Amino acid sequence: MNIVVSNLNKKHKLNKKFIKEIVADILKILKLSRNTKLDIVFLSDRAIEPLNRLYKKEKRATDVLSFDLGSCGQILISSDMALKNSRVFNTSFENELVLYVIHGILHISGYDDQKLKDKSRMFKKQASILERLCAKVNLSKVLTRR
Repeated sequence: MNIVVSNLNKKHKLNKKFIKEIVADILKILKLSRNTKLDIVFLSDRAIEPLNRLYKKEKRATDVLSFDLGSCGQILISSDMALKNSRVFNTSFENELVLYVIHGILHISGYDDQKLKDKSRMFKKQASILERLCAKVNLSKVLTRR
C-alpha cells in the first residue's frame, strides 16, 4: 500500500505515521487491494473552501472532499472543521479526524451519501469501522502533543 499523509494546516499538529497505520487498518477492514495508492491531505477551512466551490459548487468550507483518480485516491480533509464538529457533536477531535478519513475512503471505494438510503448505509459502515479501530488502538495518538 502506498499511503501519503500531508498536513498543510499548521494549526493542528498531526502524527502522520500513526495516521498512515490507521489508514492501512481501514483498507484492510474494507479488503481493498494491497496496491491501493492513497493521498490524504489535511487543510484549513480557508484552503478547502475554494476547492469545495470548484468541485462541488458550494460556497463554504466542507469537512471532506474525495477524488477517485483511477490508480490513486485523494482525500482532502479540513482539520478546522473536524475541531468545530467535535465540539458540536461532543466527540474527541481525534475521533472526528479519523471519522473523516474513514468517510473519504468509503467514498473512494464506492459509497455515496447523496440519497437517504445510501447515506444511512455509509454512516453505519463508517461507525462500524470507527468502533473496530477504537477497540484496537488509542486514537489520541492522531495528534502530536507539544
